[in-house]
Amino acid sequence: MKRLLPLVLLSVSAAAAQPAREPYCKRVPFDEQVPAGLVGKYAVVGREADTGKTYSGVLEIAVVKGTYALTRTVHGQKLKGEAWVESCSPDKFRVLRATYESKPKAIELSCYLRFDGDNYTRASCTTFDGGGLEAWYQGHAP
Repeated sequence: MKRLLPLVLLSVSAAAAQPAREPYCKRVPFDEQVPAGLVGKYAVVGREADTGKTYSGVLEIAVVKGTYALTRTVHGQKLKGEAWVESCSPDKFRVLRATYESKPKAIELSCYLRFDGDNYTRASCTTFDGGGLEAWYQGHAP
């Protein structure tokens, strides 16, 4: 009995010290209105993670089957992708996550949204590997 009690106490204290395995960010249910005004055409500028080369082009964001569908065109080449909103940390701040289907591996971005004059959306994005950057500037309607 004397040997069993320390083992029981040790296992209880070890279980209590284990942090929750909940992820830092969680995908939130799709809501076309949040963030407001995301759908549209954007000018896009960026820097490739692997080569450091800069690029510019056009990005179109549309709602397709409960997700934000992305089509980025740079130098005549189109990349398809998707975006979604995540809630992060105990403070539940919102982050836009985006991914483009690219070879040999997908391009994954974490983006922060800003708004110019209550009318136009801007996004500042970084790749998860830290080497790439991308900025989106919403176009003015003709």
